[in-house]
Amino acid sequence: MTAEERRGFGNIIWLCQTCSTIIDRDPDSYSAETLKAWKSLAEARALMEQGKRLPDQKDIYRMAAMAMGTRTPGFYPEAIGNVHKALVDQLEAVDPRFTVSTTYSGGNTTITVGAKETVSFSIKIGQESADLWRRGLQASIDEGREATLPLDGVVFEGSKLFDVLHKDADLASITIMPMARPALLKILAPQIEPAIFETISGQLTVGRKQIRFAGVGCGGLLDVELAFTPTNGNDVQSVSTLTTNLKAWQGKEAANPPYLDVFINLLEAILDPFASVSFVLEVDGNQVAAGKFHIPKHIEAMNETLAFAHYARRARSVLRFLRKSAPIDIFESISTDDHRALARVSDIVEGKLSYQRSQITGSPTMTVACADGGKSLMEVVRNGEFSVLQQKEPASMVTIYGKQYEVPPSTSYYSPVKLHILSKKKKKESIDFRLRIEMADNFTSQTYFEEQQ
Repeated sequence: MTAEERRGFGNIIWLCQTCSTIIDRDPDSYSAETLKAWKSLAEARALMEQGKRLPDQKDIYRMAAMAMGTRTPGFYPEAIGNVHKALVDQLEAVDPRFTVSTTYSGGNTTITVGAKETVSFSIKIGQESADLWRRGLQASIDEGREATLPLDGVVFEGSKLFDVLHKDADLASITIMPMARPALLKILAPQIEPAIFETISGQLTVGRKQIRFAGVGCGGLLDVELAFTPTNGNDVQSVSTLTTNLKAWQGKEAANPPYLDVFINLLEAILDPFASVSFVLEVDGNQVAAGKFHIPKHIEAMNETLAFAHYARRARSVLRFLRKSAPIDIFESISTDDHRALARVSDIVEGKLSYQRSQITGSPTMTVACADGGKSLMEVVRNGEFSVLQQKEPASMVTIYGKQYEVPPSTSYYSPVKLHILSKKKKKESIDFRLRIEMADNFTSQTYFEEQQ
């Protein structure tokens, strides 16, 4: 270098007296490249701090108090962001080939590292974790799946960043996340009544041997996965997997369960072997795949989920009628009798407890207790004409998610009918008549609840 270059601004690096002496005495350890890298980082850091005020004594006190979990005099809203930014700046300075972001939630710190360029590094794993790492890496690379792996006894070589994260931060695990693109899965069953056009948002990941879509639909009630695997030639085999998650309903308002009707319609269509349920996969609004959904492998579990969904629909109907509010409890044991009783009440509420003559086989019978010795009943029987039979039932109780609710009295109308006495049994204060009901060809029956006040 010329004397002019040596004393030029480009050759200046500002150091304290102690550090300058150490560096001047050991040029082999502190090469020109190292010093220039230090200078570039210092200048970049100074540039980011331009226009910002310097911290004062109060700032230092507040930050120290917050670090020790002590309530500070006045809130310092930038403290959390500053801590995250300082950590990111420090980590990115260790190896500028990577981007770093941090989050803190539920007592856990997550540090996400992404490569700006192709970076080669090696991982040395102890024998006790070798099989777990081998399977995880294979699933991530070949199938595009996330792999969370333990860091006990693991050594990284090729970047000081991993040394800092592993040793200094004492991280418990690392998750390898393949690159993912947002995608939409459209489930179609237009010939079903009502027609199904459900859209599920998810991510598309690519592995060496498989392309995968994973998404969540119906407010978290449905997990959908599609795997596309190349076969011989240009053919591609698709496998669909659907998993239900009723925990998404836990604690929700039972009088208004989210996605209930859509969820039931979709499950019924998927479980119907004669229904044709197809899908279209789109990325950035462009169709990238299409096909048919396969019948789920775990049909018994899906049927159990569908049965609970029908119970939830009946509970919704009755609670709305009663003007009651209750939380959904998916863990509550529901007996067959409770479900049957709820089904009858919901059928009355929805006007479904009605029958035509063609729906009834045989001749129904009933027992009537008459306090007047049966005079009025005998008159009706002797008359022999078809008429309207009215039957009243008192208020009763129905159990919904383990809690009992009172339902009002009900009235059933059977018309037109004739009554025939089969037998009678005298009691102290009444006579029990056992009757056979003869129904006309145009017979109908309907049951109603008394109106709520």
